[in-house]
Amino acid sequence: MRKLLLILGIILLTTSMSMCLTHKNLNDFKKSITVEINGTPVEIPLRATIGDAKDVRLINTTDKEIYNYYHTKSIIYIKGDMGLKPEEGGVSIVDLISKLEWFNQIYPHNIVVELSRNSSVVTAKVVFASGKISIAKFKVNETEHLMKSNKTMVIKIIRTQNNATITKIGNTFIIEGNSLKEMDKAETRFIIALFKGGIN
Repeated sequence: MRKLLLILGIILLTTSMSMCLTHKNLNDFKKSITVEINGTPVEIPLRATIGDAKDVRLINTTDKEIYNYYHTKSIIYIKGDMGLKPEEGGVSIVDLISKLEWFNQIYPHNIVVELSRNSSVVTAKVVFASGKISIAKFKVNETEHLMKSNKTMVIKIIRTQNNATITKIGNTFIIEGNSLKEMDKAETRFIIALFKGGIN
């Protein structure tokens, strides 16, 4: 009788642990997160799974710091290779910009998206906190001044030779990867940090 109870106890314990592990692993396969805005749950689709986003290396920053920057700075300046082909990572850049623009109605910022740059002029799309959108031309020194402002969060999303990484230098967050998959992972981790403040 004791052996039977012991075996039954072991089976129940194993089943319980298995269910916990399965639940945790299932969450890692999700490609969306839910945030609550004014008491209403809003689902945000992601380009990579939550599990993939956990592999992203954070250098000189944390998820919480990314969240705090986003929720305390009034200007967001976005740079990236806007000519990058979708299959090379351009879709990651477009996805990040689209999400920030959409959430601007909830978390208002003045967003500057750098479209092109030469030695003297920067052409940018400007999304104002009021909702107005315009294309503007700035002198290069004006954009440098804007990016160095303590009111600005600079986001640079680029393709490099590195695996999925988010690095903070000053007030600039560099989101990078060496392929579409790696850029998607880094962009996903950044989105989760912006709106949740943590990946767990």
